[in-house]
Amino acid sequence: MIADQAVQAPVAVSASASVATRLDMAAREFAAGRRDDAAALLTELEATHPAMDGHDASQLDFLQGLIAMEAHDYAAAVRHFRRLLVREPKTVRARLEIGRAYFMLGDYGNAERQFLFARAGKLPPTVRKNIDRFLIAIRARKRFSVSVSLTLATDSNRNAGPTTDSVTLYGLPFQLSPSARANGGVGLAVDTTVEWAPPLTGRLKWRMTGQLHRAQYRETALDDMTLTASTGPHYTLQRWGFDLAATVSRRWYADRVFNDTHGVSIDVTRIVTPRLGVEGALGISRLRYPLNPVMDGTGTTASATFLYTLGPDSMIRGGASFTQQSAASEAFAFHARQFSAGYVREFGGGLTLSLAATHSLIVYGAPLAAFGVTRVDRQPSAQIMLLDRRIEWHGLTPRLSYAYVINDSTIPLYRFHRGRFEVSFTRTF
Repeated sequence: MIADQAVQAPVAVSASASVATRLDMAAREFAAGRRDDAAALLTELEATHPAMDGHDASQLDFLQGLIAMEAHDYAAAVRHFRRLLVREPKTVRARLEIGRAYFMLGDYGNAERQFLFARAGKLPPTVRKNIDRFLIAIRARKRFSVSVSLTLATDSNRNAGPTTDSVTLYGLPFQLSPSARANGGVGLAVDTTVEWAPPLTGRLKWRMTGQLHRAQYRETALDDMTLTASTGPHYTLQRWGFDLAATVSRRWYADRVFNDTHGVSIDVTRIVTPRLGVEGALGISRLRYPLNPVMDGTGTTASATFLYTLGPDSMIRGGASFTQQSAASEAFAFHARQFSAGYVREFGGGLTLSLAATHSLIVYGAPLAAFGVTRVDRQPSAQIMLLDRRIEWHGLTPRLSYAYVINDSTIPLYRFHRGRFEVSFTRTF
C-alpha cells in the first residue's frame, strides 16, 4: 500500500485529482517522512469524499492508522485498522498493525488474537519470527486482566425440566408439579473474571484468578451463582506453556449452597506450527453436597484441545474430555466423555459467525432405587453466534447467540429439550 521510494519535496495536489491519486500522494508523503503533510491530505480527502467506500476507504483507513501509530495514538490506530478489517478481513498487513497497536495499549488478549490470525497468512519468515516474538512477549507481559460480560437471555427450559408431565416411581405413576416441569422465561446473567499474574522470574509468573457467575430470575428458586478462586505458577518457554493451579469454588442454587469443590490441575500448551496449537489438561477435585451427601465424591478429568487457524479470517477448534466421578452412593457415580468442535469466520462487511457443537455421554454406576434403571444420558448440543464488528461502544460489541440442547436419558425424568437465546455485551481490559 505504501510506495517504497521517498520524495524530497511536498507533492502538489490538483483540485481535480482522483481519490486514488490523492491516496497515492498521501502515501508518498508518509513514506518521505512528512507525516503532517500526509495527514493533511487525508483529512481534506475525507472531508470532500465523506461517502467513500470499498478499497479506497480501506486505503484511507490504512494510511490514517499508520500515521496514528507513528504519532503513538494507538487507540486511533485501532479504530482505523478495525474499520479496514470490517471491510476486508483477509488483509494480513492490517492484522499485523492492529495487533501491534493493541500490544502497545496493553490489550494483550486482542493483540494475541490478531497476531494468530495474521500468522496464518502468507508471510516472509522474518515477519513470522517477529510475530512469534510478540506472542512470547504477550505471554510474559500479561499481568492483570478483567473481563466482564452482561447477558440477557430467554430460555425455553431454565430448570432443565423433563418433557413429560408424569413419572413412574417404585412402579407407581406420579404427576409432576408445574414447577418441576420445563419452565421458560427471561433472566439476566453476569460473568466476571479477574486475573493477576505478577512475574517471579523472566519466564515464571504466579497466577491468581477469581471468577463470578450469577444468573438472576424473577423466581429465586431458579437463581444460580458460582464463585471460583484459583492460584498457581505459570511457566513459559518459546513454544510451551505450563500451568499448575489449586482451585476452590462454591455454587449456590436457589440462594442455598449446592456444592463445594476443591482440587488441583495441570495444563500444558504447545505451539506446534504457526497455525496449530494444542493443549492438554488433567484435574482432580473433591466435591461435597451439603444437602445431598450421597453425591459426595472425587472427580478426575483429562482433556485435550486444538486450535487451527485456517487463514487471516477464520479458525477451527476441537476437543475431547473424559471424566470419572465417584460418589458415596454408586447410583450417583458416573463416567463421561465429551467431544466438541467449533468454527469462527470473519466476513467482509463486519459480520462474524461462530458455530459450535458438542456431544456428551454420561453413564452412571448403578440403578436409581426409585426407577430401577441405571441412568445413561446422551446430550448433543449446538450453538450459533453472530456479531457485527461495525458496532462498538466503549469497547463493547453486542453478540447474539442461540443454543439448543437435547438430553436423551434412560430415565424419563431427566429427558429434556432446551433452547436459549442470548444478547450479551463483553468487555476485557
